Amino acid sequence: MPSNTSSGASTPTQNPEQPQTVLPLDTIHIANAAKRQAWHQIKPQRNNDVKELMGVGEKKRGLMLASQLHTPILPIWRIVLLTLGGTLNSGVLIAGGLTIMFGGPGGAFVSYVVSIAILYLVITSLMEVGSRMPDDVPYYLFGTRVLGKTVGVALAWSFWLLWIVVLVYEMVAGGFIIQFWLPHVDRAVWCVVLLIACIIIVAIDSRLYSTAESSLTLLTIGALVAGIIIGSLVAAGKLGDHKYGFENWETRDGPFVGGLWGFVGAVIFANFSVNGTETVAIMALKSPSRHSRKMAPIAVCGAIALLLLPSIFVTGLVLSPTDPWFEKESFDSAEGASLTYLFEKAGIMPAAHVINALLLLSALLDCCVGLYISTTILQDLADRGLAPKFVQSPKDRDQALSPYSMGACCILALGIWTLTFIRMDSAVVLLAGIIGVNGIITWGSIAVMHFIVRWSKRYRRVEDESAYKSLLFPLGPIVCLVYEIGIMVCLLITVGLVGFDINLFLFITLGLFIFLALIVVAAVAQRFGYCRC
Repeated sequence: MPSNTSSGASTPTQNPEQPQTVLPLDTIHIANAAKRQAWHQIKPQRNNDVKELMGVGEKKRGLMLASQLHTPILPIWRIVLLTLGGTLNSGVLIAGGLTIMFGGPGGAFVSYVVSIAILYLVITSLMEVGSRMPDDVPYYLFGTRVLGKTVGVALAWSFWLLWIVVLVYEMVAGGFIIQFWLPHVDRAVWCVVLLIACIIIVAIDSRLYSTAESSLTLLTIGALVAGIIIGSLVAAGKLGDHKYGFENWETRDGPFVGGLWGFVGAVIFANFSVNGTETVAIMALKSPSRHSRKMAPIAVCGAIALLLLPSIFVTGLVLSPTDPWFEKESFDSAEGASLTYLFEKAGIMPAAHVINALLLLSALLDCCVGLYISTTILQDLADRGLAPKFVQSPKDRDQALSPYSMGACCILALGIWTLTFIRMDSAVVLLAGIIGVNGIITWGSIAVMHFIVRWSKRYRRVEDESAYKSLLFPLGPIVCLVYEIGIMVCLLITVGLVGFDINLFLFITLGLFIFLALIVVAAVAQRFGYCRC
């Protein structure tokens, strides 16, 4: 073919041996048009990815992230704020007073010191375990890689069931909270209303929490700071009609009431307040800075200590373990919150309504988080062949949640909630016991996994030099494991000492029985080929 019949993209010049260095005008237009078209195709996808990443990551209350793949990279201050959002809720506002009832002012203060210290050890252990796991394995499946399929699958399903129980717990607690204002309406009505509101919020937009969560956290921090200031003024006699000073520390029993068993009871409620915060480790591991990874556990535990320890200390100065305030039937509303007690002693009566509103908002958000996380975990388990296929994640990426997965979680939650009508008065305590024992099992399993990943050659990789390493190993996991086993043994001994009581027995052992049953089910499923992890 003649040379002048080529595509026309380049016209022969007078010297064909010289390379052409300047593109013709039409070629430049074609190239620029191609770049613009490619940019318009790529840009929306990037925005959607970022929106999905932040939406899924920031909405988890208490950093309970369903998957490491959805964990956003955030600065330390943001990690601390989100962590406080999951910690400073009804567990703190109500359990703070109950720790004084069991352990006295000194026992309550020490129980929170010990719980926060153990929390730090658990966070550092989980960070080291997570740094040696593949990026596509969520933290609730770490056990399948370290402890074996049977125990690991049981831990994963136990974690899923935990959030179902959290959902039910907050539903029941929400009914009590609303009855503070409307005592003549049946609690069951408000429980159903809360569940419906929770379903609507989660189904409409999973990112609705980010602003609400931060706002509620700041309000709760403000309430705790106000409680510390007002409680100090009441203890000093500047407010109220009595100067307390340190008289509650100078009683016959001293600052520690009930001895060892009273301290164990205080520790149970203190642990209930900070349980779940350990998953901040997954957020901290995403930081590209080694300095940030090391500082994150210290910053989180330090922020919790700066708020909880002064609050419980000041409350112990005013609230005596023998105060008639502890004789009430229910502690599930503002009437059972220690902050309300301090404000009433200072003569600030309307404060109870403010505290109750905070408790109600906290219950609603926790209901939403319980439903969202349980739904996403069930989807993820189904995607990995550990749950029925019909609850798998939706193929449409614009739809974050499967309606079948959410429906299954709601049906189970309603079933558990229906069982609480057998003994509604003790239902909240029973559910809290399941959550508390589950936390003991989780923390203990993290300590065991820490030993295995540090000492086993299987988890040593070339890039171990950049992996996170806990500076307190092996002392940290040893102390944590001994602490958790000791608490569980003391609880079991308590059953024998006080005589058989069905409520106390189920409070202590039901969570343990559920976990053992899950191990048996996981073993049978693995034996017959239903476990493909």
